[in-house]
Amino acid sequence: MKRKFILYIIGSLFIGSVAAQNRGAISGRVTDAQTGQPLPGANVLLIGTVVGAVTTLDGSFSIQNLPAGTYRLRASIVGYITFEQKNVVVESGRTTALNIRLQQTMIESGEVVVTASKRRQSIQDSPTSVGVMSSRELAQKNDVYLDKLLEHATSVNFIGTQINIRGSSGFNYGAGSRVLLLIDGVPMMPGDSGDIKWSIIPASQIDRIEIVRGAGSALYGSSAMGGVVNVITKSATSKPVTHIRLSGGIYDQPPYEEWEWTDRLRHFNDLDIDHSRRIGKGEMMLSFGQHYTTGYAQNGFYRRYNAAGKWQRPLTAHSNLTVSSQFEEGKTGTGLMWRSQRYALEVPPEAVGDYVHSGKFGLNAFHQWAVNKNFALKTRLSYFHNFWKNFFHDSRNTSRANKYGLEIQGDYQFNNLSSLTFGVEESWDHVNSMLVGRHDQHMVSAYTQYEQKLLVNLSMTAGVRFDYSWDDTTGYDDHELSPKFGMVWHALPLLSFRASSGKGFRVASMSERFPNSVYSGLRLQPNPLLKSETAWSHEAGFNLRLFPIMTLDLAGFWCDYWDLIEPVPDENNVIRFTNFTRARIAGAETNLHLQPGIKGLALQAGYTYMDPRDLDLDEVLQYRPRHILQSTLLYSRGPFEISGDYRYISRIEVVKVYPNDDRVAQKVVNLHLTYRIGDWAFSAHVNNLFNHSHTQMERTLMPIRHFTLTIAGAI
Repeated sequence: MKRKFILYIIGSLFIGSVAAQNRGAISGRVTDAQTGQPLPGANVLLIGTVVGAVTTLDGSFSIQNLPAGTYRLRASIVGYITFEQKNVVVESGRTTALNIRLQQTMIESGEVVVTASKRRQSIQDSPTSVGVMSSRELAQKNDVYLDKLLEHATSVNFIGTQINIRGSSGFNYGAGSRVLLLIDGVPMMPGDSGDIKWSIIPASQIDRIEIVRGAGSALYGSSAMGGVVNVITKSATSKPVTHIRLSGGIYDQPPYEEWEWTDRLRHFNDLDIDHSRRIGKGEMMLSFGQHYTTGYAQNGFYRRYNAAGKWQRPLTAHSNLTVSSQFEEGKTGTGLMWRSQRYALEVPPEAVGDYVHSGKFGLNAFHQWAVNKNFALKTRLSYFHNFWKNFFHDSRNTSRANKYGLEIQGDYQFNNLSSLTFGVEESWDHVNSMLVGRHDQHMVSAYTQYEQKLLVNLSMTAGVRFDYSWDDTTGYDDHELSPKFGMVWHALPLLSFRASSGKGFRVASMSERFPNSVYSGLRLQPNPLLKSETAWSHEAGFNLRLFPIMTLDLAGFWCDYWDLIEPVPDENNVIRFTNFTRARIAGAETNLHLQPGIKGLALQAGYTYMDPRDLDLDEVLQYRPRHILQSTLLYSRGPFEISGDYRYISRIEVVKVYPNDDRVAQKVVNLHLTYRIGDWAFSAHVNNLFNHSHTQMERTLMPIRHFTLTIAGAI
């Protein structure tokens, strides 16, 4: 069977590669209609085909090897009104040139996303809720790392370093994540801890972020049961250009005198540089970053170095190769919990000076081949190395984890009404750790998804994925079948309804199954028989667009969970991860983008209500808030831009380790002011304006008020 399958694939590819006659091309530039500035990262798609392109830093794009004929072209980017042009004629042996000028808007308008369906589609055609953070929005927030940026996204909150989308994750002490992180579509989850390493990519290298809310295991497998975060990085360009970002700031005094722990000025600084240019027939981007802080709290220091590279080259008129890498290394102070509530910015005396030395390296290769205008084949090879060594007062542990991945994906567009996405994937985790021991874990998967337009304005989606995992040391194995169903109805040109239902799962990480150590005073014990978590996620919603005034998106969701893995402490605070929870989280979320009559003024607000229930204990599910509100008010006039953010997260009602500690809601206000001169931007920021004191996880105070100045530009 294996030989027949391989011969079938080879034969199909050979037939598909037969060169068609009468071919031409489309090329051009996408620019801002008002300023004439190029728009990098814009999606250019030929409707009804698998063919498209993304604009480079100079706004240019090229789609080669097209059969002669007439096409319908769509260009979109977040923050601009989607452009469509019918009857684009491609003639044999000729290149059709287009100059596309997009009009700015503060309102969401049909931008193309790739994460929800593993292929390019309009955000209004996705049956699941998808949020997008644009490069303009990321620059405005001025945060260095991805986790701080995501705090501004609808339905997202953090418990320590653990991301929650619609309350999916709770808190697992950094062991495992129910949200999957992708960088350019590649999973970036280490094989030992299975959590997200937020420092692997600095914000300066991010073009946009796509956030899928709800189970994504039908396409992405384990860890996507609560959602998917896909970071799309900046593209290289043929035009030589260097970007520089310098940032520095200081922490204010804490709100209470007894919290003062040092006479030193607490400060931070960041440097990011990238350079892009053509080399031979390829385009290359290299970047470097240095990030340092003394920390606002004791043991809060770090010094980190980042480097990244991206090289892309067309191999033929209808195929290209992209090779990318990410590297991060540094020393980070650590203090799991405060000394006491009276000394909330200090760690226990014995823990002073505890730190972790860590390093991460990712290397990925993508090959994309448009076999013809209806069939595309993508191949991905990936490698991710995670190393850490802690220097704690009560333990010394070292871990090395290697993750190897291979994925082959096919996309077939039958016609304007139907398409098929399918693929196979394999991953191998090899871990050698003093914390969990030496283990190997393997997973093989296959998936498919079919989309069909039943009527002009009604489309249906159905998909399924099968995953089989096993390890080489304990005889443990598991398999999961994850179906998915979806529907989108465009009732009116500016009104669409959607509904979806999908199963998700997560295989227990090695740090949950095999921990046997002490971490900051907490004893961890192994539980090698942990089962996989499973979930069913359902949602229904609508999207109303009244350009250029308003976009309103409203969704209700219902998520059922089985065998949730949670850290369970005993009376001596010895922690063991256990499958013990049958849970349900129901709620509603709304997103509003409003651009009133005042030119340059825009409001964005996202609100989420959740009812998180532990059905076994008949109580509120631990570490979940009921209310999440994120909002931004923006005003721009000429070269000036001023904005304010407000984030509210209601008091967490149930925690497990220290349930009698005081807890309050999170209420954080940030202010931003930017002045632009040509390609340069000068900005000032105040974070936590009112110096609000709160915790996310127990006995760890979140950042106090701090001030930042930033200079960013291109030379």
